Amino acid sequence: MTKLLLCITVSISFLAKITSADIVVLSSGEQLHVTILEQTDTSIHVRHAILGDFLIDVGDVSSIDQVQEKGEASPTVEDAYESEQANKSLWNQNMRLGFGYQESQKTTADLSISYHADQTIEEHQTSIDVSYRFSESEEDRTTNRLTTIWGNKWFQSNSRWDIFTNLQYDWAEFQSWDQRLLGDVGIEFELYKQTKGDASFIVSTRVGSGFRKEFNSDDDDVIPEGLLGVNIRWSITERQKFTADSTWYPDYEDASNYRLVSNAAWNIKLHMENDLSFSVGVHHEFNSVVDTGINHADLQITAGIAYAF
Repeated sequence: MTKLLLCITVSISFLAKITSADIVVLSSGEQLHVTILEQTDTSIHVRHAILGDFLIDVGDVSSIDQVQEKGEASPTVEDAYESEQANKSLWNQNMRLGFGYQESQKTTADLSISYHADQTIEEHQTSIDVSYRFSESEEDRTTNRLTTIWGNKWFQSNSRWDIFTNLQYDWAEFQSWDQRLLGDVGIEFELYKQTKGDASFIVSTRVGSGFRKEFNSDDDDVIPEGLLGVNIRWSITERQKFTADSTWYPDYEDASNYRLVSNAAWNIKLHMENDLSFSVGVHHEFNSVVDTGINHADLQITAGIAYAF
């Protein structure tokens, strides 16, 4: 329908009184004398003397010639491409406010707030996560924990292999440590992938190495760790997603000293035309070696509303 409209426009354009300042050259060679009202990454909104206002797909445009005014340069398809690349580099961000249940040193309900941001430039993805949990019981603080994670992933569109790095900082009360620094680097391999329409199901495994450093702990040495894990990413529909992962971090020098970290999350977009979503998540961490009087396991269950921007 769009191509038919363009052909009609070209055929009768010689009848129109040419008052337009812009000449749009189509990929087929035809020229349109129009006035450009607005240009986006995917389309150009133009006004024709006879046909009025309509949209032209950027993919159908070869070049654009404009009358130079005040030194302004004529926009071209290359400009549209550069604009698209600039937009792709913007950060995707969301904030979530949650209410949860925690079973760790103390069993209690808590409040949490978290922030996530990620951007992908070419084949490099960077992500930032910050979360804070807090609770009180009978005016006594029972939960007080801050976690920040900086992640990187390098991938190839035609490859099943990815390279990743993560750096995590924890600050908490009621743990074996007051502060903790974790880092790892490794490779991820896609074991299985199935797609059908908007739905997809992917299983991958991770292998790597890292370190753990605890502060104000009985064991405050730098501990070199291995990394072995499995990830599941399931896009159920365009609105619903489910993710799960479990990773084992053994001490290279003593395999009985290890961490086992597991996560699961279900997210549903509340409406396709807004940026609100509802999510339920579970986090479980088991530490085989802890200070005296500290529980080995830490379980967190959270439900909340997230706003994307």
